[in-house]
Amino acid sequence: MARFLIHGFVLFVTAGWLAGCTPSDSERPASPTDDPVVYGERVYALRCQTCHQADGSGVRGAFPPLKPNNWVQGDRGRLIRLVLHGMGGEIEVRGERYQGVMPAFGYLSNDEIAAVLTYVRQSFGNDTTSVSPEQVAAVRAANEGPRGGWLADDLWDATGIPETAPPDSATAR
Repeated sequence: MARFLIHGFVLFVTAGWLAGCTPSDSERPASPTDDPVVYGERVYALRCQTCHQADGSGVRGAFPPLKPNNWVQGDRGRLIRLVLHGMGGEIEVRGERYQGVMPAFGYLSNDEIAAVLTYVRQSFGNDTTSVSPEQVAAVRAANEGPRGGWLADDLWDATGIPETAPPDSATAR
């Protein structure tokens, strides 16, 4: 329990610090109607590059690389949860351990999260499926309400994208 509280405090402090470093609305990336990878690259440059570096190499011991690994190329639902809610706790990526805290980016739009995850999943040597705004919306809706950051071990087990009911299903009875 104490470990969780410490990670929660670190996440709170880090998220507060990073919030002061985020660009204003006038500095937001262009439009989500752009090519998702191009739009995602702009979001990445504004929101992710400070920790994960321009080339996706990360910072040794603190922020993992985004180059091919199971966190990036694996389950899309897990990756969406990671960006929406943040994460703390030790993780291992490409044989190296990391202790940094990933702040929550739930304030980003579904378009922004989908674009940046598509960019990451198709850059830095990754070559895997895209993430859609609808998938982000489904994960967001299934995890609504107050939530602190994930612990790495718990997040690893949180997989899948919840199915959403078709829009007419409530009236189709």
